[in-house]
Amino acid sequence: MLPEYFEFTLPTKVIYGIGILKNIEGAVRRFGKRRAILVTDEVLVKTGPVDKVKAGFKKSDIEIVCTYDDVPPNSTITSVEKCAAKAKKNQCDLFIAVGGGSVIDTAKVGNILCVKGGKVADHMGAYLLEPDEKLLPMIIVPTTAGTGSEVTKVAVIADPDNDVKLPFAEEQFLPDLAVLDPEVTVSMPGKLTAATGMDALTHAIEAYVDKEWSPASDAMALHAIRLISNNILQACAHPEDLQARGAMLVGSFLAGVAFSHSMVGMAHGISHALGGVYHIPHGLANALVLPEVMEYNLESQIERYSDIAAALGVTFPQVITESQSLLKAGRLKLFEHIATLMDSVRPWMDKQSYKAKSLAAKAIGNLSFVDQWFRNLSAKAGVEKIRVLNRQLAHITGMPLNLKDAGIKDNLARLEQVAATAMEDGSMLYNPVEPDREAVIRIVKKLYHSKATPLPVTREDLNPQAARAGQKEMKNVFKDSEMLYSVLIEFFERLKTHPDIGPALKKTNLCVQFIYKNPSAVITVDATGEDLVIHKGEFDGKPQVTMSMNADFAHKFWLGKANLVSALTRRQVVAKGNVPKTLKLLPILNPAYDLYPVFLREKGLAHLIIT
Repeated sequence: MLPEYFEFTLPTKVIYGIGILKNIEGAVRRFGKRRAILVTDEVLVKTGPVDKVKAGFKKSDIEIVCTYDDVPPNSTITSVEKCAAKAKKNQCDLFIAVGGGSVIDTAKVGNILCVKGGKVADHMGAYLLEPDEKLLPMIIVPTTAGTGSEVTKVAVIADPDNDVKLPFAEEQFLPDLAVLDPEVTVSMPGKLTAATGMDALTHAIEAYVDKEWSPASDAMALHAIRLISNNILQACAHPEDLQARGAMLVGSFLAGVAFSHSMVGMAHGISHALGGVYHIPHGLANALVLPEVMEYNLESQIERYSDIAAALGVTFPQVITESQSLLKAGRLKLFEHIATLMDSVRPWMDKQSYKAKSLAAKAIGNLSFVDQWFRNLSAKAGVEKIRVLNRQLAHITGMPLNLKDAGIKDNLARLEQVAATAMEDGSMLYNPVEPDREAVIRIVKKLYHSKATPLPVTREDLNPQAARAGQKEMKNVFKDSEMLYSVLIEFFERLKTHPDIGPALKKTNLCVQFIYKNPSAVITVDATGEDLVIHKGEFDGKPQVTMSMNADFAHKFWLGKANLVSALTRRQVVAKGNVPKTLKLLPILNPAYDLYPVFLREKGLAHLIIT
């Protein structure tokens, strides 16, 4: 189904390449001879990206005649006015912005002041310029992968005197050229990488569910979600990884295009308010608010949130849907095969085959609620995936997980002001569910008092696509049940005697049973008695938790190649009982991931180690 009306345009030329700034002269030749102001901030001057840009432009006809580097993390009216004044004084006829959202927004609004004059407040609003009015050309080099401002027609400037952020939107704000070079993002600190990445992810998710969605924005939003969710942990943990950095830049760009066409929603409305009233960095605010707003909107957009969950990597069985597709595509060939043996009755058999397939398709169609049930679960799992992602980012970067740690020190004394500011924010107009003031208050309170804790990550979590592409898939590790028992029971006995692991497991007082498939086996770890006991096969007691999984998954888990939390979400592991209490065992087991490869080598099974 298509929307009644939509528009799509992308006048900005985008170029991408690792180290592309070193050979920028060809891409900027069309601008001719220009006098440029370079807009940036002091940090980027000190850390190197500005020098890379200046070196690249020295080979071109564009002369950088002045630099304005006094842009704060949240650009203000004062910084915009100073930037415009410097551009005028130096007779600049081109803006180059090197930085994140605040820098780019400063260049956009500074440009309009440079051309139109007046004060910043005179230009606040949407589409005040006539279609034929021109601004100075703009070249944008984003150094953060988050705002997507290099391809949007919007800008936000802080008004600290009134604790609000001023919105601007003009078609002429769309830059002429955006240069995506992963090399200039390498110096970005982990916390900033996390916050800006989650900002971009929020853009993409809100663009996909908002009222003004369109086929073009949908496609870009979903691909942005895939790129960002698959690479953000790797980019934070290994900032030198240019492939991950590049994926984040492209994901941010796609999310920027998506939300510039379908807009954002309630998450941004609350984040803008938190930024204006409490000066919480925008990306961090979006990271914290996003899953709560997703939950608020969930029931109204189950199908779309299920799509988002799939893009995030959450997968659920699609048995019913696949069965319907097979039947409707005519791939159930039972009667046709019989008919080939009975040519004399082919017409009759074809008729009966058609009837049979129709009846079967109808029967399965009547079970479509099962498919819908899976999609509901998937959509809800997508919300939890974002919460888990925030906790993993906190583990890697130290990113705060509640508003108190993010900087609110007055026990939410200005909560009413936050709610009022959020409700007046233009982003709220596009939210799929009518925003509710009490809901805003409830979300902010929840985020202030949140007790969420950082969550460790596995090597596979850091870059799941690369991990899957780079490692050989190992199947049927254990040739039979006896081999599985021989390996895992002996390994469990070794864990039992380990000075750190054994006593800690005994203190849990848990009885956990592992049920393996392919090959079949049952192993129970019982810590409820005086001693920690490992049972092979049938068990007379009553386990508090049972965990069913493929034996190959268990092997990957002990090698540190599989994330149990993700596996539960994806149903690779089915757990029954007090699962949260069992998951608390994971930190206890950390030393085991190093012990297992050593153990396999000692048993002459080094070939089973996945590197």
